[in-house]
Amino acid sequence: MNEDAGAGDERVDAASDGSDAGVRGGGRAPEESFARLGNELRFSILEVLHDRLTVGDRSDYTVPYSELREAVGEEDSGRFGYHLDRLLGEFVEKRPGGYAIRYPGKEIVRTVYSGAVDERTEAVSRPVDADCYLCGDPVRVAYADGYVSACCTSCEGALAFDFTPEGALSSLPVPAGAVGDAVETAPLDLLDRVHGWFSHRARSFGDGICPRCGGTVVSEIRACPAHDAEGGPCDECGTALPATVEVTCRVCSESGIVPGGCAVSHRYPFRTALADAGVDRLGYDAFAVAMGWPSVPTERDGDPAVAYDLPTESAPVVVDGDLDIHVGG
Repeated sequence: MNEDAGAGDERVDAASDGSDAGVRGGGRAPEESFARLGNELRFSILEVLHDRLTVGDRSDYTVPYSELREAVGEEDSGRFGYHLDRLLGEFVEKRPGGYAIRYPGKEIVRTVYSGAVDERTEAVSRPVDADCYLCGDPVRVAYADGYVSACCTSCEGALAFDFTPEGALSSLPVPAGAVGDAVETAPLDLLDRVHGWFSHRARSFGDGICPRCGGTVVSEIRACPAHDAEGGPCDECGTALPATVEVTCRVCSESGIVPGGCAVSHRYPFRTALADAGVDRLGYDAFAVAMGWPSVPTERDGDPAVAYDLPTESAPVVVDGDLDIHVGG
């Protein structure tokens, strides 16, 4: 689903306790860090260092000064040295044998390589061999504004937001580099791959671990107060789900709204229900099965929770705000 029933991109203030959200972990203010990258030559330095990375000896990706300058193609040694110095400490590490990229520098280069900052493209596929989890008709794959969506060819779908296409059943943030021309050439593979990736992220959130940085995650049930999805997505909450789970990393603020069933689908008895449905790997089918489990908002010890009617269980299965599972309520 989208971040409102999918994973990851919706931001929630991780500093709502009044702490300074502008500086994380006692480090540099974000605007100062990004100012250090505001030059094409500096990115070229990072790119050369990144492309020397290996999984072997760390000395393999240490680049001597003269070799680095030659690879970047900067003839003015003073200009090159100035911009290299601006990267030292935070993005580049100086070693006895030369220079090596640090983790923040790797993330900058990988973000650019992924296409996350590319110009947005739009594409819609033909119907593929995958079924809508609401009505059973075929779905199409759409890519627009950086989101991949599964879209039903017949019904209203599960999402109704300004940024979701007609009939949207999901809306997942994916950089253009990971999409390429797959909407036209391999839409079913893209559909399966993206929803498998989303499911892994949702499960990590469900275990209380941020899939981006490994930090601690907090979660909370969000129930629609006037849910009505009889004729399509609810006008009140914009989704077909009566309740979802809000997840937020305490460290990096990675956050989103995920379906509770997707977040715990690897744990008993949800994994048994997946296996009973013939699903043995994560992909669109696993996502669709989890989305098809009937659910209603409820309470557990006075706090909001979600009750699921699983085909393998004779009693409701309740997921609470901490994403703990209670079989039989």
